[in-house]
Amino acid sequence: MKVLLAAINSKYIHTNISLRYLEKITKGLPVLTERVEFTINEQTDRILEEIIERKPDLVAFSVYIWNFELVRELSVLIKCVDENIKILYGGPEVSYDSKKHLEIMSGDYIIRGEGELAYEDLIGSLFRHTELKSVRGLTFRNGDEIIINPDREKMEMSLVPYPYDEEEDLKGKLSYIEASRGCPYRCSYCLSSSERDLRFLPYEEVVRRVEKLLETGTSVVKFIDRTFNIHPDAYEIWAYLISLDTSVTFHFEISPDLIKEEHIHLLRTAPVGRIQFEVGIQSTNQEVLLSINRFIGFRKVLEKLHALVSLKNIHNHMDLIAGLPYDSMERFKESFNDVYSLKPDMLQLGFLKVIKGTPMERDAKKYGIIYSPFAPYEVLKTRWMDFSDLRSLHHTEEALERYYNSGRFKTTLSYVLKGEEDSFAFYEGLGRYLDEEYQGLSLGAKEQFLALRDYSSKWMNKREDTSQDVVLNELLKFDWLSGNKKQYVPDFLTRKLPENNEEKRRISKELGIKVHVEIYSINILLYADKGIVDMNETPVYYDEINGQIIRI
Repeated sequence: MKVLLAAINSKYIHTNISLRYLEKITKGLPVLTERVEFTINEQTDRILEEIIERKPDLVAFSVYIWNFELVRELSVLIKCVDENIKILYGGPEVSYDSKKHLEIMSGDYIIRGEGELAYEDLIGSLFRHTELKSVRGLTFRNGDEIIINPDREKMEMSLVPYPYDEEEDLKGKLSYIEASRGCPYRCSYCLSSSERDLRFLPYEEVVRRVEKLLETGTSVVKFIDRTFNIHPDAYEIWAYLISLDTSVTFHFEISPDLIKEEHIHLLRTAPVGRIQFEVGIQSTNQEVLLSINRFIGFRKVLEKLHALVSLKNIHNHMDLIAGLPYDSMERFKESFNDVYSLKPDMLQLGFLKVIKGTPMERDAKKYGIIYSPFAPYEVLKTRWMDFSDLRSLHHTEEALERYYNSGRFKTTLSYVLKGEEDSFAFYEGLGRYLDEEYQGLSLGAKEQFLALRDYSSKWMNKREDTSQDVVLNELLKFDWLSGNKKQYVPDFLTRKLPENNEEKRRISKELGIKVHVEIYSINILLYADKGIVDMNETPVYYDEINGQIIRI
């Protein structure tokens, strides 16, 4: 019996941890297992060809909202080519209402919920040709009938295997680890709202698995716990990771209300880039938060959020969700400005996905939430936001991603939005401007800088500052050169080069490297360091090879 575990990831850098678990859990069974990983960007024909060429008896797909339609299409094609190939599904997208999914898909089996032990039992039953009705957590076809077996109890974390192969090469890839399963919260839009039974991997086992991951060459390890800092050993795990001699980054989803003072003191000692946090704020409006079963208000955790963003050695990523119950455009704008004022490293503007099996799906009609019937089931309109409101927010999100979250325009945006209480209005207008002027065209780096210059110049006209266009030009030029190793500058940015190269030659000789000199009309380094505009012309020296500024 040959089993093919087929992952269809959203990006090349991702690795599918679920199928690796299945591979490890059945190592003791006399079946041949192969694992293959694709991305949703690959051609369907190529994926089909590789699957068929491997001649499997069973193909197992891990199904998510981003690959559901592709998996559904592939299943039809696989059965067309060889109807004897059995198809198994698992994952969050098919676990709820598994009977309906088998009715609309071409597969034979669905494993509901946590799949490791159910998969082990299923493979054992298929190999031994024993009764499938004994496999708890399985939904399967039996002729024209679909059988739903009883649910399976949640497994102990001690039984969850280390997923990666001993000599697996993960250079250029993300790797994943679970220190816990379950979630202490009941957010109505999330599938984890039903998973109250928290289970934890002991500190010693977390350390053992991290040490093994460090041997794979991975550059980022993502802890995929729903709320990492509910772990009783969170402090000890962070302390261990901080102590490591490595350049690897560790990413966590955390809840700010669980952050303690001793956590902040510890995290201040972390090497720059060692720790990344993702904090789901979703809204700062209390009525909106209560409607989604989040009972800890924004104001109650504001002090802790300030403490987090004060940690300049920690990358902080904060999330908002548009389209929630009771959230109007005005309220969303207030949430945006509340979070933007914290200056997180990234502010992600997401959109409500009405996922099957969540309380939000049950209550969508009550709230007047209309969402797409196609994956990823994104909100189209609500009682408080119409379709045009949400489309406008999509344009705002595009501008935010392109300019703020990219980090490429940090110096320019700090000047344009200095003292601005309504930053949302800036990004909303910028999103509208990009949509009107470029009409969905792909923007290269030059076009992005030009668009920001033109829009920001108009935005700042209300200041009546005669020097603002000069300062804007210099800051854009500084951001451009900070992100480009070559000393080329777009022709729409005014620049000044030194009249003679004596100083350049002297410094190049002293440092033993090739140096580029850029003359700024302001003291650009003073602004970059302290945000002070000084209209004194200043030369800045760059390493011609790596583009880094040389402080003299």
